Amino acid sequence: MRQELFYIILIFALFFFGCLYVSFLSKRVGIKSTQSVEFSNSLEVLRGIAAFLVFGAHSTMYFGYAQKQVIAAAMGEIGVMLFFMLTGHLFWGQIKAGKFKADSFFLKRAYRLVPAMFVMITVVMLLDWLFSGFMIPNKDQFIALIRNYGFGFGKVVNSIGDVNDVFSKDMYLRINNIWTLRWEWMFYFVLPLLATLNRFSLVTLFSLFVIILFMQPFQIMTGTTDIVFVGAFWLGAVCVELEKYRENILRVIFNKSSSYLILTFGILLTLLYLLQLPLQQKNVRIPIIIFTVFPIFFFFVANKWRDNKFISWEPAQILGKVSYSFYLWHLSVNFYVISIANRILKNPQALLNFVLVCAVMMLVGLTISVLSFKYVEDYFLKKSHCKKIV
Repeated sequence: MRQELFYIILIFALFFFGCLYVSFLSKRVGIKSTQSVEFSNSLEVLRGIAAFLVFGAHSTMYFGYAQKQVIAAAMGEIGVMLFFMLTGHLFWGQIKAGKFKADSFFLKRAYRLVPAMFVMITVVMLLDWLFSGFMIPNKDQFIALIRNYGFGFGKVVNSIGDVNDVFSKDMYLRINNIWTLRWEWMFYFVLPLLATLNRFSLVTLFSLFVIILFMQPFQIMTGTTDIVFVGAFWLGAVCVELEKYRENILRVIFNKSSSYLILTFGILLTLLYLLQLPLQQKNVRIPIIIFTVFPIFFFFVANKWRDNKFISWEPAQILGKVSYSFYLWHLSVNFYVISIANRILKNPQALLNFVLVCAVMMLVGLTISVLSFKYVEDYFLKKSHCKKIV
């Protein structure tokens, strides 16, 4: 129990210092927080928190500090659920506002997601090739390499996870986090259909149809299905429907005091579930988690229209701005930092060493992320605003 609670305290402490560090670096390279009428600072901060929770998972569950590592696994799952809720919320909101434009949507998404991912995978693959002695790849290695650029859609052969080993083993420890981008793209592919339906009741029926057709609905409590991901997208869209009534019948839950009560309730409910005994990793990816996490997500939705000291804190907004690059890079950074730590430290799992290694992973990951955003993401984001498919 103490180790699990220590995880939480450590990651939230690192989050605070990470925000300050990113803010410091961003000022040096010219990255500023976004300020516009249609932009939501609240959801930007949520992006940073979600990415940091995934970092927390991959800083601990692969490091082997805790025996059961339940909190570590849960951090990653909660971060992913928040990302998927955010995606469902943003793009269903676009549809309901009449702003979804199919002629430019996919190109803009490609500009947003592809370049940074391609740069990250290319760097990791070059390092993998370097450490293998620059061996000439055979046809199977060449195909495996190409498949690793496929957002996790490519067939995996003789490897663990959703990516292929190429020149060495355990590529899943370096780039397997791209599996969530496969789900992002699957959601994007059905958006034109959702825009055509344009009614939440029909979208709900469509979601149930997808679950029955492609998944195992009667195994929903085993932690072995992907139903929770569909549920996370759906709950994000639910908030768009709730927002219609924020000025009248639902005004009480959208006010500032109520939103904090809902946030507290969500955090306590999630911790109560995760800290119960016995709990295994497979128990994390079940509907209970998405419904305990949903109040946390709702807090950030409810605060989209008001000033909030935490949400208005510029360092947290900057972290949210570079969160996609941080999400992409942190796993491989963690892998290499931990590999080096295991060689130079006599006892890398001692408490102080563990904290120092986590801090180093964060600092290296955030440094690369700031540079990635500035010189890769930002360039293509600007291009996406001036191009569209004709």
